[in-house]
Amino acid sequence: MKKNACEPTITHAREGIPGSLIARAAVLILLCLPLWGFEKIPPQSVEIIPHWNKGDKIELMVTRVRDKSLNGRSAVSGKTHTRFSLEVLHVSTQGYLVGWTVGATTFDVPAPSESVLRQVVGLMQGVQIVLQIDPRGAITGVHNWEVLRSEMLRNLDGLLAKRSDSQRGQPNQGIMTNLRAQWDTMFSTKAQVEQVCTRDAQLYFRILGRTYTWDQPYEYQGFLENPLGGDPFPTRADIVLKSFNRRSEHAVLHWNQSADREQTDRIMRSLVKDLAARKGKHVPEKGFLQAVGLENHAEIEVDVGTGWVSKLTETKSVTLGTRAQTDTTFIVRSR
Repeated sequence: MKKNACEPTITHAREGIPGSLIARAAVLILLCLPLWGFEKIPPQSVEIIPHWNKGDKIELMVTRVRDKSLNGRSAVSGKTHTRFSLEVLHVSTQGYLVGWTVGATTFDVPAPSESVLRQVVGLMQGVQIVLQIDPRGAITGVHNWEVLRSEMLRNLDGLLAKRSDSQRGQPNQGIMTNLRAQWDTMFSTKAQVEQVCTRDAQLYFRILGRTYTWDQPYEYQGFLENPLGGDPFPTRADIVLKSFNRRSEHAVLHWNQSADREQTDRIMRSLVKDLAARKGKHVPEKGFLQAVGLENHAEIEVDVGTGWVSKLTETKSVTLGTRAQTDTTFIVRSR
């Protein structure tokens, strides 16, 4: 049978294609892929805002652990568990009213003044804080702040009277008297009532209201309370989307906050000068500047479909020389 005249040429071409030609062809194909519709997939982004309905209810268990250390030796100095109930009371174009009700608190590791501490913490049990939240999830105020102020001061007065009758002259009496003065300050204005009553809620709702892109931090500036008193420390913070499961609609975000080193040094120098003036002698500046460290870190898991946070772990660390205190808060949605 006579072969086709073209066959030897084809066979020779297949056997003789150099590797460099194949490599160049592969590169050309890869370069052409975008033109054929295989474009680069953009970074994964998710918008996290509330999607709540009137009557929605959830429950949270909040565990707080305080660890103190000195010269590298640490011990747990406090551990509590508190239940919270949340209910969407009203929905409108202006946002939401959410009832944040404080439940019972149990102590695993009581503080030295446990009897006083337990009774004071118990004053909040059953109190419902009505949060005003805008459509994107930012807390804009406390709807019932005047009622809360009256109720909390009335509850504390009742506790003071009860303890005054039963423990007159006892060491705890001075603690309660000082506490009354502190509470007068804490609940004296609308702004102060809102600051006290939204502390846990601000932590829980912190990540709402933004669109996050995978591995691209959302950066902003904030403040941290100065453990030595005086001006708060300016901070740098960021929130970054670490993962998002489209099937379950659960996202995991990391939040980090640390004191601005330059601004911290400036504030500490001012404190050192004030301290030296009060003592009337020189105070070594270097030791103070190197002694202070403040850092906060958190991991948050949120249901993007609803906007409810299902799990949150926050760790706040304060270092003063060889002393350190770490406060860890665990929030878990139980229902």
